[in-house]
Amino acid sequence: MVDRALYDDPLVSVAYGKLRSRPGRPNEVIEQPALRSLMPSLQGKDVVDLGCGSGGLARLALEQDARSVKAFDASEQMIREAIKLGGDSRSRYEIGRIEDVELPDRSADVVISGLALHYIRDVVTLSRRVRGWLRQGGSFIFSVEHPIMTCASRQWSEAADGTRQHWPVDRYLDEGPRLVRWLGADTPREHRTVASYVNALIDAGLVIRRVLEPGPDPVSLQQWPKLADHVRRPSFLIIRADRQLA
Repeated sequence: MVDRALYDDPLVSVAYGKLRSRPGRPNEVIEQPALRSLMPSLQGKDVVDLGCGSGGLARLALEQDARSVKAFDASEQMIREAIKLGGDSRSRYEIGRIEDVELPDRSADVVISGLALHYIRDVVTLSRRVRGWLRQGGSFIFSVEHPIMTCASRQWSEAADGTRQHWPVDRYLDEGPRLVRWLGADTPREHRTVASYVNALIDAGLVIRRVLEPGPDPVSLQQWPKLADHVRRPSFLIIRADRQLA
């Protein structure tokens, strides 16, 4: 989920647009391929996208011939852009916070979320609600900023000559809201441990199928050498959990 006041701010919106157009972005080169690798075939499926942003995953579901796609985001600007970029009679885009989404029980086959749940205060309740939405055999697949990214200052410790020495990890077990300087503004994150993400799913009755902490592949590293930072520490955590068949 994006913060409505932040992403609907014109200056932030322009900065975010420039960021997304930059080649070699980590979420394009690392996070999205890893997230998509955990998805089942979406053909004929009812798909829900939580925190859809400009609708990239929703469009992917439509391209894979999903039966229906319901996509939600707190930002009016993002929803307008998602509608502009593509949809059809199978898709529904709605302005709304992830915490406020209401869907019928057992109405979805796949629930996806890309880099949104680190804005959510209560993933325990959300995980239970998602399980209720899923049909038997359905999947919940999401990516978040890795907790080692959200726990501290989000900048390298450097030597006097500017050489990057290490990535600091601090107050890792101290879960709760943190402010991150991003796109020229202080943006909120909810820091929680890897264990908290995993246990929220387990406690909701979902079965963990895969956990990824992806880095760049050799081809991407050769093309964009700056991605080497993402070999030294993971930037993303990606999980797939399923509702078991009876």
